Amino acid sequence: MLDTNATSEARRFTVHLADGEMSGWRWENTGAAPLLFLHATGFCASAYARMLSSLAGAYDIYALDHRGHGRSKLPAEPGSLRSWAIFRDDVRAFLDQENREGWTLAGHSLGAAVALLVAEGRRDVAALKLIEPVAMPAWLSSFAKTPLWPAFAARMPLVRQSLRRRSQWASRQEVVASYGRKTLFRDWAPGVLEDYLTDGLATEGAVGVRLSCAPAWEAATFAAQANDFWKAAAHAPAPVRVFAARQAASTVPAFARARLQKLGVELTVDEGAGHLAPMQKPEELASFLAS
Repeated sequence: MLDTNATSEARRFTVHLADGEMSGWRWENTGAAPLLFLHATGFCASAYARMLSSLAGAYDIYALDHRGHGRSKLPAEPGSLRSWAIFRDDVRAFLDQENREGWTLAGHSLGAAVALLVAEGRRDVAALKLIEPVAMPAWLSSFAKTPLWPAFAARMPLVRQSLRRRSQWASRQEVVASYGRKTLFRDWAPGVLEDYLTDGLATEGAVGVRLSCAPAWEAATFAAQANDFWKAAAHAPAPVRVFAARQAASTVPAFARARLQKLGVELTVDEGAGHLAPMQKPEELASFLAS
């Protein structure tokens, strides 16, 4: 679990936005180039502590909790979410407040796609390093902008699974025991599950806990696919590197890998990693981000 007291480790910080507070973790490295890391849907910055702490000697690292995730305290109304523009705008507001140059924008899944959307049109971005970005076909993103999309999205497996997700428990220990038995978490590196639950759970009542990312918000985020990913990729203001898994569950399938390479993106394809590679192989993914 994250050590919140050790000065050599991460410390929490808060950013004040127009409609609330955005929370994050900082691995401070004075004088080093800044790196901002953005997490995947349903997770939070603390889930990547093993990976980011391994990277802390190379960058001055910030990792944010998206709206509706972790410890961020920002309005999150599922019914209003059709795209990831609100996540993009939150991150842009953070960068504007920091007012630094030479950012490396990095992220995983949702966070990787949002990093690309954030970068478009900015002059303070030096590099983009994206782990399993959600690279949907352009036709699907166009379809997501139509009135027919909500009915289609309601049948998406990830949306349906999210809405069925249990969100409350009697104690944190019960969650650790329950999740430790699930296939999803079985191949995670030691300590990563505990790091995720540091901010992935919030106190509920006297002793109970609940998921920080409400199932309805997670489902709405998965469904919010009206994003111009390929436009942002074509107009990236800095070199782009992408880490992709070759497994069937990858969000960077063969067509996306081919299109990214045509756009001049440097592609790393891993035969053994899955979509949750940062949780499975945190040190290997730290090396990807450092290179």
